[in-house]
Amino acid sequence: MHFPTSTLWAATTAARSATPPITGPLSVDVAVIGGGFTGLSAALHLAESGVNVALFEASEIAHRASGRNGGQVVPGFKPTPAALIKRFGAETATRMMRFGYHSADELFELVERYKIDCSPTRDGWIQGAFSEASARYLQARAQAINNHGGDAQYLDRDAMAVATGSKFWPAGLLERRAGAVHPLAYALGLASAALACGAAIHEHSPVSAITPVAGGVELTVNGHIVRAKQVILATDAYTDRLWPSVAQSYVTVSSAQIATDPLPATLRERIMSRGAGVSETRKITYYCRIDPDGRFVIGGRGHSADTLDPATRAQLQAAAIERFPELAGVDWVHGWACRVGMTIDDLPRLHQLADGVWTAYGYCGRGVAMGTALGRVLAQAVRGCDVAQLEFPVTPVSRLPLYPARQLGAALAISWYRLRDSLGYPA
Repeated sequence: MHFPTSTLWAATTAARSATPPITGPLSVDVAVIGGGFTGLSAALHLAESGVNVALFEASEIAHRASGRNGGQVVPGFKPTPAALIKRFGAETATRMMRFGYHSADELFELVERYKIDCSPTRDGWIQGAFSEASARYLQARAQAINNHGGDAQYLDRDAMAVATGSKFWPAGLLERRAGAVHPLAYALGLASAALACGAAIHEHSPVSAITPVAGGVELTVNGHIVRAKQVILATDAYTDRLWPSVAQSYVTVSSAQIATDPLPATLRERIMSRGAGVSETRKITYYCRIDPDGRFVIGGRGHSADTLDPATRAQLQAAAIERFPELAGVDWVHGWACRVGMTIDDLPRLHQLADGVWTAYGYCGRGVAMGTALGRVLAQAVRGCDVAQLEFPVTPVSRLPLYPARQLGAALAISWYRLRDSLGYPA
């Protein structure tokens, strides 16, 4: 089994044997496309219910964003409760918030139930303000989250300094239900649980076509025909031509990270000793944490889709030292990148694409918890749950205006957001 060796998560994961690729025609109740958090969660929940389900992954399990992210398990949504209520109405928004604010609980319950060895920690996650305006925003946001079923705590300047060991942030918001996992180990644990429950998983089995037919859907996988009654498309930023309208409904950006070896104990005692990771109110945010072995991990926007370029590596290193000057001179031994899908309004999507074809995507940096939770919702949807009873609203696919220029637009938007961030505007 081969993983990208530059990632911290691959370097700290035991070798395993790949599941076999598909070698002939197949008929199943549900076919799941994509071996990341969403697809694995859907396959697991379907297998738990006795459904004949097969998952097809083009490469290895969690080879892309699910195995290369920061591992932060953050509940809820980026938009405020007021924005959700305004857009969806009080009843739907309340159901969404109940679902979102408990998504981290759901993940950690799965970890416990299946004894997934993924270094789980539950020390919270902090959103750091980077201006006085964003500090006021976080104070109001904490109150709004708590008023709608979340569990947040506002941290003033002194409390933030104690929690992080840094004076960089003037305030913060602690999500107390949040935590972190080793993301690749978590994904592999989901895969093992799904297999134990009876799911079939075929790695190195890329799907090249999805064709709705009478009574179901046909997939072309490694040149073989797979017939399914229902299909879950769980490919997020890597959907590309597999379902063009989905690929045209979001932008993809690069998420890049670097990490140290375990820091000396004296340094670990001064940096983020509370254990909670930190992200920021910036639109173009940085995020960082100390893993359970004492490595400092920091991530942010990159320039290249799936590889870490020297300029991004230097930018991340400078950002780390700006926040924690004690890191000057520390060696950064790991570096990697991946593509992630970003929706324009910072909300995930749940769509029924055709009869028997469902998808969820666009987690905007919260995919560990939200991908897991929406995987379960997808499993409920393909089993015939009334759409009105699903915990997240089903919406039609909306193609981005001027789609062919969307990636250029994304680059321009990132430049604009960097300017806004430099002026102190909250996200």
